[in-house]
Amino acid sequence: MSHRHSWAEDFVAGFVTMATRRHFTGQVDAYIGELVVRAGAERIGVGRALMNAAESWARAHGLRRVTLETGAADVRARSFHQGLGYAEEEVRLSRPVSD
Repeated sequence: MSHRHSWAEDFVAGFVTMATRRHFTGQVDAYIGELVVRAGAERIGVGRALMNAAESWARAHGLRRVTLETGAADVRARSFHQGLGYAEEEVRLSRPVSD
């Protein structure tokens, strides 16, 4: 009898990186540096599972808030995070400096 591997056993479907970041109020938050889901593994719960893992990491480290940043033009990512209950709090402005 042969053993068949599922697609999930054959490659990494995604990853999340975590760190801590001090908020301007002095509170230390859990910070998601990167959340990546491999093309082809989207819309099947990988991102949600990674976000749940990030929140579990925050709880395990005694942190009360998870923060992250994404591009203003990334409507898909913003919608995903808002669907999980994340609220947009700040706006970052930038301008390239020419030589």
